[in-house]
Amino acid sequence: MKKIIVPVDFSANAANAAEFAGNLAIFYGGEILLYNAYQMPVPVGEISYPLYDVPEMQQAAEHELDMLKTDLEGKLRSKITINTKAEMVLLSDGLADLCDSEKPDLVVIGLSGKNALTKLIVGSNTIYIAHHLKYPVLVIPPKASFTPVRQIGFACDYKQIEESLPVQLLKKVITDFNAQLYVVNVDFKDENFTPEMVHENFAIRDLFEDIYPKFESIESENVTEGLNRFAKEKGLDWIVVIPKKHTILQKIFNRSHSTDFLFHTHLPVLCLHN
Repeated sequence: MKKIIVPVDFSANAANAAEFAGNLAIFYGGEILLYNAYQMPVPVGEISYPLYDVPEMQQAAEHELDMLKTDLEGKLRSKITINTKAEMVLLSDGLADLCDSEKPDLVVIGLSGKNALTKLIVGSNTIYIAHHLKYPVLVIPPKASFTPVRQIGFACDYKQIEESLPVQLLKKVITDFNAQLYVVNVDFKDENFTPEMVHENFAIRDLFEDIYPKFESIESENVTEGLNRFAKEKGLDWIVVIPKKHTILQKIFNRSHSTDFLFHTHLPVLCLHN
């Protein structure tokens, strides 16, 4: 663990995610970069003119970052390198470019977006980033606090394992944290069972045999409830999901399990892409 980028919007959830990232960096060795992407406020009324100019917005964002950095340094038990960056850009675009430049080991972000319509149709910035950013994204629920990572659950549906699973990246996560991996499948009365699942099960066992995972099958009508129950029983520290992209219509009529889980768990959720 060397470099962690933390997107912040100066909310309480973002500050908590920054503190989580700071403690993570201390425990495993690393530095963090606090990143704020802002946009010019849209004027309301008949006369359209900027409420602030760009230099003022930049100065304000940098000031807020400095305050957040100072506050964070006061909360951490030891000193780490904390860098900051602010720029006027759409968060998803700016973060993608920043990651391509900095090549972070991890992006740590707080979960935002509270109302039902936001969750269901559009999703928050966090959900979009978790689904589209081609770097590991650790989503921190509100009020979650850092604990050393000992046990990690991987929510697996046994579909197109070799094509969709970032095997080496997941192995790196497990070995970097020296954690036990649980490969967890949730089903109810074999509703999702297919002959192909047997092949995929053997495939994933072969792919991960060198890190000695434990395989678990959970009986539950609801994937999120099943995973949360299992996580509590086993004392999992993180859950790993592989988000799949969905169109807007698919989001309306068939919410992805990964998105639903993000909004209904107390555990940090690590989103990986192939």
